Amino acid sequence: MDIMIAGAGTVGYSLAQTLSHKHNVIVIDKDINKLNKLDEDIDILILHGDIENPKTYQSLNNVTADLFIAVTDSDEANLLSTLIVEDVVDVKRKIIRLKNDGFLKSHVLEKLAIEYAVFPDLTTANKVKALFTFPKANNVKTFHQTKHKLISIRVQYENAESHSAGQLINDRVSIVGIEREKRFFIPQSDEKIHQDDLVYLFGHIAAIEEIAYILDEKMPSSIKKIVIFGANTLARKIAKVLLDKKLEIKMIEKDIEHCKIASELLQGKVSIINSAHEDQRLFEEEGLKNADMIIAAGHNDETNIVKCLEAKEYGIQKVVAVNNDKAYYNLMHQMGVVVVRGSKAGAHYAILEKISSSSIITQRHFCGGRGLLCMRKVYPDSELIGKMIRASRIESSIQLLLREEKIYHLSQIDHLEQGDILVIFGEIEQEDEIVQWIYTL
Repeated sequence: MDIMIAGAGTVGYSLAQTLSHKHNVIVIDKDINKLNKLDEDIDILILHGDIENPKTYQSLNNVTADLFIAVTDSDEANLLSTLIVEDVVDVKRKIIRLKNDGFLKSHVLEKLAIEYAVFPDLTTANKVKALFTFPKANNVKTFHQTKHKLISIRVQYENAESHSAGQLINDRVSIVGIEREKRFFIPQSDEKIHQDDLVYLFGHIAAIEEIAYILDEKMPSSIKKIVIFGANTLARKIAKVLLDKKLEIKMIEKDIEHCKIASELLQGKVSIINSAHEDQRLFEEEGLKNADMIIAAGHNDETNIVKCLEAKEYGIQKVVAVNNDKAYYNLMHQMGVVVVRGSKAGAHYAILEKISSSSIITQRHFCGGRGLLCMRKVYPDSELIGKMIRASRIESSIQLLLREEKIYHLSQIDHLEQGDILVIFGEIEQEDEIVQWIYTL
C-alpha cells in the first residue's frame, strides 16, 4: 500500500518503522529534525511542511494514497489535515488519533469520511478498568466476534510444575502462549507450567477464573482500595471510568493545577492529594500501604516503574504501570509489574491492528507484540460453509475453532458451519504465514 503519515513524533515514527517493511510510506512534519532522524533510520520518503497548510501537499499533486494516518499531538491539526489533503491527494482511507473523546458522540468523523479514530487515553483507561473485572489478570483482551477473552495470568504457585498445559485445558479454555524468562512461545500440551510464567489463556471467562485460582495464590481476588499516581489527562480518565466500581480511590499529584482539574472533573468522588514530595513517606502518612492496587499513570515510564517497586516493598501485590517504551517491557514483567500500554504505545498497536484487520478477519498483538492471533468468523453468506479445513502446518501455532461457545482443535472438525469462528495463535515472526493461511482458507 501507499501510506501517508501526518506527524513524525513517537507514534508517527513507530508506525513508519513498522509499516515501511511492507508498504511505501511518506511522513509529513514541520519539524525537520524529526524528519531527518526518520530519513536516517528508515527507508521512507519525507515531506517537510505544516500538515495544516494546503501548500504542504502541492508537490503530491495527482498522487494516490491507500491510507492517510494523522497522529500528531494536536486534535485540530489531525482533523484539519484529513480535510486539506484530499484537495490534492486521492485518499482512499483515513485513520486519525484523537485525545478528545467527545468526538465519539460527534458526527464530525463521519462528515470527514474518517474510517477509524483511535482515542488512546480512553483505550488505556478501559484496559485498566478490565483488570477490576478480573483482578488476577495481567491483561484482558476482548473481541467483537465472541464472548471469549484472552487473559494473561502470572503463575504464583509453588507446585506449578505439577501441571502441564494439556492438563489445564478443556472445551471452554485453552493455553495459547507462555512468556518465560524474557521468551515468548506457543506451548505444546505436555509443556510444564513454571513458577513466574506469564500464561495466556483463551476461552470462557468462568473457565479462565477457575485456572487463575489454581495458578495464582497471591493476587487479591477482589479490589476495593486503589491509589493512582498522577492526575494528568490519562490518570483522570482512568479514575473516571472506575467511578462506577464503588472503589475507594486516592490520586497523588504534585502539580496543583492538575489537582484542581481532577477535583472538578471527578466531583469529589476521589480523594486527591497534592504532594510536593512523591517519596515513600506517602505510603505511611497517607495510608497508601493499605491499598489493594497501585496504578502508576505518569508520563515517565521510569517513574512509573519506581512507584510500582515502592508499592511492592509495602506488600501490595497488584501494581500496574502505564508503559510506552517497549524496552522496559521485559524488565517490568520480571519484577511482577502489570504492564498496560500507554497512550502512545496504545495508538501504535490500535492503528496497526486496524490496518491488518478486515471486515471478517481480526488481527491482534499480545505479549508486548511478540504474540499474534488472527480470528475469522463464518458469516451466513460465507463460501466457507460446508468446507473442510485442514489444520495449518505452521510450526508452533495453535489453531482453534469456536462453535456454540465450545472450543475445538481444528483437527476435531470435519467441516465448517455458519457462526463458526476460526482462531490461530502464533509468534510474531510467523505473521506472514498466519495471515496468508487465514485469508486464503
